[in-house]
Amino acid sequence: MMTQILGCCGRYIQGYGEIKNLKKHIGWMGEKYLCVASKNRLRDLKDTILKAMEGKEVFFCQFDKECSWEAIRDITEAGKNNGVQAVIGVGGGKIADTIKVVADELGGIPQAILPTIAATDAYTSAAALIYGSDGTVVDVKNYPHSPDVVLADTEVLLKGPARLYVSGMGDALSTYIGGVVCQNHYFENHFGGTGTHTALAVAKLSYDMLLKYGRQAKIAAERHTLTDAYNAVTEVNILMSGMGFENNGSASDHCFYFGTLALPEREEYVYHGEGVAFSTCCQLVMQGASSEQLDEVYRFCRDVGLPITFDDMHLPNLTDEEYDIMTKAVLKEQFILHHPFPVTYEMILGAYKTADAIGHLYHEGGSLL
Repeated sequence: MMTQILGCCGRYIQGYGEIKNLKKHIGWMGEKYLCVASKNRLRDLKDTILKAMEGKEVFFCQFDKECSWEAIRDITEAGKNNGVQAVIGVGGGKIADTIKVVADELGGIPQAILPTIAATDAYTSAAALIYGSDGTVVDVKNYPHSPDVVLADTEVLLKGPARLYVSGMGDALSTYIGGVVCQNHYFENHFGGTGTHTALAVAKLSYDMLLKYGRQAKIAAERHTLTDAYNAVTEVNILMSGMGFENNGSASDHCFYFGTLALPEREEYVYHGEGVAFSTCCQLVMQGASSEQLDEVYRFCRDVGLPITFDDMHLPNLTDEEYDIMTKAVLKEQFILHHPFPVTYEMILGAYKTADAIGHLYHEGGSLL
């Protein structure tokens, strides 16, 4: 029998204004804390955190844009100089990844993450991407455990841009579509084992919840108002998606997006989850998904504003040479191997062009059904 592995954050808390109860949730970690956040997040939340952590020592360190080894070294040094016993990260995915590395560099001390946008599933995962000065990934770290506490305050999250919230839906959309391929064919998940029934059930629930609540959750996000739908999709974007992708594994749901990033003369205009949504459409086309499933996914993406064409990706009028560059880049992706058939150049190119054409059909009011 295969070895199954399930991992997730130590504790997940989601609630409106819950940052005010921060000490209740992380006070067990120690007496001295290093809090890392961007300039704007420090402006917005420093006083709230200090008040919430009354009786504990909190040192603040400003994060400047990139999860790089240089930034990690500086923040780690600040932690050592102040003798901190735990690290708090306040921000988006790059803050979360930085905190994971810093906590490890400081001897594996406890870590807490306070998301400020519901746009990524990085918060709950054990992985961290480290970037170079040119914005490319130079290192990928996989740690023995996920963050100890993830506290998602919906009062904070509601202040974020609706587009980023929808981008999180795009990332979450890929979770089940990629994960079910891995589970059905016993490919390894991101922990080096095979997935559990629990993990696949969580991924399927995330997919179902998006279809059920995603459209109305977007409306709430645009108006910065809390509704049950907004609350549900926040849980999908952060918790379910994080558990789902890591514990089930990935197929080509991200690969087609990464292929577009190989284009040398094209500037990236889309967020990660937006590109992943189109990539997921490409995967479904390549693996021969039914017209019913394609219709379901394309309608959802169109309705919430996720890309379903190259025009939506700000990649109009692609040349044959550009298609060639993208297709060859996809073939080099690690997870393209997580399909139960040999993936060829022709299959990838066909998926790119057909997924784009189907997207245009839906934008024009047409349907596969």
